[in-house]
This record gives sequence, structure tokens and C-alpha cells, in this order.
Amino acid sequence: MQSVSVATLKSKLSQYLEAVKKGKEIIVTSHQHPIARLVPLEKASSSDLVVMSAAKPLSSLKKLDGISLTFDPVDFLLEDRRRR
Repeated sequence: MQSVSVATLKSKLSQYLEAVKKGKEIIVTSHQHPIARLVPLEKASSSDLVVMSAAKPLSSLKKLDGISLTFDPVDFLLEDRRRR
């Protein structure tokens, strides 16, 4: 386990994140006191993911009081997906 100060972490963040990505655990210190631990994110298996159907159709959003949609939400989401 490696220890790194906040200042060093800030200046070499990409390098430390790459090390964490490869499985290394890093303790972040401030004034020589541990304040955080960087660990690799556990990979979620497909069995952990749950896809839920919408309770109401998207068109029901247009009927809510106080919400005025000046655009089609579906078109907006599709355009956003295309940009990514």
C-alpha cells in the first residue's frame, strides 16, 4: 500500500489513478495523517444490474403542473446519446 500527500496527488493525479486502475491501493494523507483511501472500483456483473420498466409513459411528463416542456424529451435524449 502506497501513501501520498494531497499536494503530490494533485500534481500527479493521472499517474496515481492509473496505478489504482491496475489494482494498487493508495492512502491519501494531509499533514502526514491519512484522510482517504483510493481503491479500484469493483466491476459490476451483469447479474447486479436491474432494468426496470417505466411506471408511466414519458408523455405523462407533459401533463404535470409547473412543467412546460418546449422540446421533445425523447428527441433530446437521442441527440445526447449521438453526441457521446
